[in-house]
Amino acid sequence: MKPFLCVTVLLLSAVCASAAPETQAPPSPSAAPKAAMDRLEPLVGDWQLTVEITVDNGATWQPMSTSPVRIEWRQKGLMLAEIPLDTDGQGFHMETYLTYDQYRKVYRKAAIDDVWGVMDIYSGQVEDAALVMTNLASGTLFPIDESTLRAFRLTLPLDQGDHRVMQIEKSDDAGATWQPAFRSSYRRITR
Repeated sequence: MKPFLCVTVLLLSAVCASAAPETQAPPSPSAAPKAAMDRLEPLVGDWQLTVEITVDNGATWQPMSTSPVRIEWRQKGLMLAEIPLDTDGQGFHMETYLTYDQYRKVYRKAAIDDVWGVMDIYSGQVEDAALVMTNLASGTLFPIDESTLRAFRLTLPLDQGDHRVMQIEKSDDAGATWQPAFRSSYRRITR
């Protein structure tokens, strides 16, 4: 190889190497939550979300709404946001923010809907390839009547590929028993 050509190749290699993005480890305070959040990578993308309700303990399901949602990373990969993309239509739309609390070793989710307008707070763990969370610890229970508060448990599979169904169960006895209430079916549109 001629000297001029060798120098040119070396210079181009150095320029290309310096222009490549560097992969850096997260700062030490965010290493544990980043590792926990990385487990939720399969949820990222655009999805068609269908929300259904049951009033007979899951024997029959009635559709509430179907709309697109985007689940995306925020806060340098330390938070997942689920954002409804079409909130003008009828039905039920929920915006959520999900993080990992490294000090209490729980995932925590804030959920705000456009029907009740309540910010509900859930916490839980990954169990058997599903994120399982309740609002029992936060106390953001829903009053059903003067003596009944309703809790919810969310079970979201992480290993079901391009179609997954989040089961939402209700409890009127502080989590002693659970019954089907809603289900949210996600079908992937794009990654």
